[in-house]
Amino acid sequence: MAEKQPSVYVVYPAALFDGWEVVTEHGDAPIFFNSREQATSYAKTRAAMNGGGVVKLENWFGDTEAIWEVPQQTDRSLVPTTS
Repeated sequence: MAEKQPSVYVVYPAALFDGWEVVTEHGDAPIFFNSREQATSYAKTRAAMNGGGVVKLENWFGDTEAIWEVPQQTDRSLVPTTS
């Protein structure tokens, strides 16, 4: 059985508006945020809740500026619940 590869979340400046976007590498439509901090926090949280992953911060030219390895979220008390 092949080991599951970690998801990669890419944070980058939005092309048409002031702000930042997050997308999974090879994946879904981008999600827009007003600030780099909001986008990075979302990507790290999503990676943790989805079994761990990698978050890449890219600049306007597509160059990687930072990479974070995010471990899987193991403390379920920190995961928000819907009531």
